[in-house]
Amino acid sequence: MTSWTNVDDLLATLRKRWATGRYLSDYAENLPWVRVELPVKAPSASELLDRFDDASRWAERFQRDSHTGGGVARFGVTFRTVKGKNLGANSVPARVRIESFEQLCSLIGTTRDVRLLDAILMQTEVAAPELVPWVVAHPLSAIEHQGIWGDLLATVNWIITNSTEVLYLRQIDVEGLDTKFVDHHRKLLNELLTAVLPEDRIDSEYSAADFARRFRFRPKPTYTRLRLLNPQPALPKDLSEITLRTEELAVLEFVADTVFVVENEITYLAFPAVPNSIVVFGSGFSLAALQDIPWMDRREIVYWGDIDTHGFDILHRLRTQFDSVQSIMMDLQTLLAHPRQWVTEPSPTSRALTNLNDAERALYHDLIEDRYGPAVRLEQERVRFSWLQQALQPWMS
Repeated sequence: MTSWTNVDDLLATLRKRWATGRYLSDYAENLPWVRVELPVKAPSASELLDRFDDASRWAERFQRDSHTGGGVARFGVTFRTVKGKNLGANSVPARVRIESFEQLCSLIGTTRDVRLLDAILMQTEVAAPELVPWVVAHPLSAIEHQGIWGDLLATVNWIITNSTEVLYLRQIDVEGLDTKFVDHHRKLLNELLTAVLPEDRIDSEYSAADFARRFRFRPKPTYTRLRLLNPQPALPKDLSEITLRTEELAVLEFVADTVFVVENEITYLAFPAVPNSIVVFGSGFSLAALQDIPWMDRREIVYWGDIDTHGFDILHRLRTQFDSVQSIMMDLQTLLAHPRQWVTEPSPTSRALTNLNDAERALYHDLIEDRYGPAVRLEQERVRFSWLQQALQPWMS
């Protein structure tokens, strides 16, 4: 097997360089062509002597492939002389030269890409000239999406010219397009919009994954579901449960000293009637929405989650939103009292949680280190109901 450079090797190198977009970017920017030269690994003197016929065929291909049938040069070849005892002097290819951008495109078959880029640049110059620099910097991405490029430009222009703060994504009004188009191409639209929108139109806290919030559209509302464990003067007497937009819930005021937050729906529905209290169905990390309810700060907040690493993570996050949050039944005593109810946590976390007290932190680290078994988890719905009733005694009087 020979290690000599052949024409196919050189073409592969050029195609790999083309795939970086550098040649197209230079072309789009009208930069002068810089001749490309690639080294050729040729037979040594001893290889020429031992394998003269193979070396001759190898060199002949360079001669043959360097020109088209009409004699037009496809690439230039620089030769060097190899001398050896009993061999004489022989010329072998040493370097290949690409003399022009057009020659490069013809050689590796990318002339169509150039025509497509020309069309895209012209289209962009007319419809959204501020995006021309992006196309110059990302020509291959633009070519990849040339079939929908007009739709992308129309979407970008619509967002630029409309006040997104009062609109949902669903209200983007471009002929032939819908929300699914935006969702499917949100990564590319994010790049285009980030390139042209002023800073105050972009919320950098959010990535393209939350396209609506990043570009300041109205986000879908969050909802909070809660049970009223005692009658509320401002609501009908027999009303026991409500679900409201969190932003609208914020303007209500409830007669309650304590707000219990639980994770499991059945636990939420069966939660005992604790005087002067309400119970909120927290539903995991969606608890972040609770920080938008100002009256929560004026209530005692009691959180009960699963005894697993993510349960403590949620507790930690809740304490970043409210000054004083206590936990119940997230302790070693509860865990050890229910060994037959233990299950396995699918994907434990191990990140540092600074908002846990000493006992919670100790149990959290025990879970991380598998002290009681691999990824031990005690879900709150598996805790005996009598255990819950006992834990609530301090609030029952």
